[in-house]
Amino acid sequence: MATVNNNSTANGIDYSTYNVQTNTAKSNAQDIQDRFLKLLTTQLKTQDPSNPMDNAQMTSQMAQISTVSGLENVNASVKALTDNQNASQSLLATLMIGRSALVNSGSINLASGAAKAVVDFPQSVTEATVTIRNASGTVLNEMKLGGQKTGQVTLNWDGKDAKGVAVADGDYAISIKASNGATAVDARVLSPTRISSVAIDKGVASLVLDNGKKMSMSDIAQII
Repeated sequence: MATVNNNSTANGIDYSTYNVQTNTAKSNAQDIQDRFLKLLTTQLKTQDPSNPMDNAQMTSQMAQISTVSGLENVNASVKALTDNQNASQSLLATLMIGRSALVNSGSINLASGAAKAVVDFPQSVTEATVTIRNASGTVLNEMKLGGQKTGQVTLNWDGKDAKGVAVADGDYAISIKASNGATAVDARVLSPTRISSVAIDKGVASLVLDNGKKMSMSDIAQII
């Protein structure tokens, strides 16, 4: 697995490994055809003149080898498209290094006694409660947001627990429970996090955040 840190540039990355080599696939298909033709030629030479090979059987065999050859070409084309797409996503990912993004990471960072997050409501809710926990899972604070309309709401935490005591700076687990009447609503808490690097594993890029977590491109809700 190759890692691109925040000192790397997109031009400095060797993407030549993503160029798909179809020679192997072509060679395999050609080998199959060659073996088939040799076998067919041998059968024709050694066949009993009084009981020659059935034309229908020979036609069927030729159709089968043609199908195999076609599938080899299709597989090579699909692999080329997939690898090229992965290379493009990797290049795009490197452009995000140093930027901040809203991600559903399940954590919130408290710095200098203040933390900010964005709550995303896919639909209106009648009740919503945000819960903040420490590393051991103990509930530090619960914030009731009441009813909310569809959209995003900024959440500010002053870094204090339910008793009003300030807690130390660091990362804390954050979650939300929302409902519209008796129906649960899948709301999300999005935390602003800096993208420090890009990891590329088997041609697939993932974003590495300042907290060390890796996120796929699809996990990014918004670049800020």
